Amino acid sequence: MQDQLRQFTAGPADTGTRLDFFVCARVDGLSRSQAQKLIDSGAVRVNGATAKKKYALKSGDGVTVDASAVARDDGAAPLPENIPVDVLYRDEHLIAVNKPAGLVVHPGHGNRDGTLVNALLSGIGALSDGSAPDRPGIVHRLDKDTSGVLVVARDNRTHAALAAQFAGRSVVKYYLGVCVGPHPAEHGLIEAPLARSRRDPLRRAVVPGGKEAVTEFWLLRHRSGISLMKFRLHTGRTHQIRVHCAHKGMPIVADGLYGGGRETVRKLPVLDRPFAYRVYSCFGRHALHAYSLTFAHPVTGAAMTVKAPPPGDFTAALETLACTPTELP
Repeated sequence: MQDQLRQFTAGPADTGTRLDFFVCARVDGLSRSQAQKLIDSGAVRVNGATAKKKYALKSGDGVTVDASAVARDDGAAPLPENIPVDVLYRDEHLIAVNKPAGLVVHPGHGNRDGTLVNALLSGIGALSDGSAPDRPGIVHRLDKDTSGVLVVARDNRTHAALAAQFAGRSVVKYYLGVCVGPHPAEHGLIEAPLARSRRDPLRRAVVPGGKEAVTEFWLLRHRSGISLMKFRLHTGRTHQIRVHCAHKGMPIVADGLYGGGRETVRKLPVLDRPFAYRVYSCFGRHALHAYSLTFAHPVTGAAMTVKAPPPGDFTAALETLACTPTELP
């Protein structure tokens, strides 16, 4: 988080919102507990005066946040840990790994160790400085429970070049997902702006005026309320595929945060439920896998495509759907 004063004005839609929720939603990367610490320390002011974290905002309130005052507990350099890493590609400039579900990418609030960064520091060695001391090498991220390919920079020149490609949207990212719900279209484009949910800062939501978010999808297989989908991210918003799928009535299987839990399977037609439960039981996490990443090598300029084979839970679901990995695009 950069050291700076940030100023916001509460709008009509913010009326009644708690101050800590408002600050958490407006300042990217800030947890609710960090927002509360800022408020308690006096680093947040409403109309020029300190306020309590439970203060209910009124339309027109001016909120000033001194983000430099946040008591960060994630700024220390992480330590190497002996955690296995599945390396898909490696050279002197970058590596690409197949991140397993359940592994956090870098240290942060509540996750000081046991992350991919800790593993890389042990098994790979030198990495780029990254965007913060606790994020060496990290150019982009995947959710904790999303598996798949992730590229890591080994030096600062490579990091800057890769970051520019991600920012310029020239990196092509494909995901595999298993959805639950009615038969979707064979192909489509979901264009729905996203922002942090005002009701729950852990969630994102489709919000008019939010950040542009575009997801393209293809239907690969459908049976009994279960759809095997391929997605391409044209933008890279937090939880983008998960929120867009829920928005279109086809949430990702086992995604309890966005409506893909067992209760959705129970809403399927009675004859569809046994098969849908068989697929659902394959997953102990949301059924989303970063399958393929295409980019220009930051030094040679050569086009590179790195693919991460589906993990065991996906393989089991594919078998249930009578789809083999060799049939995947």
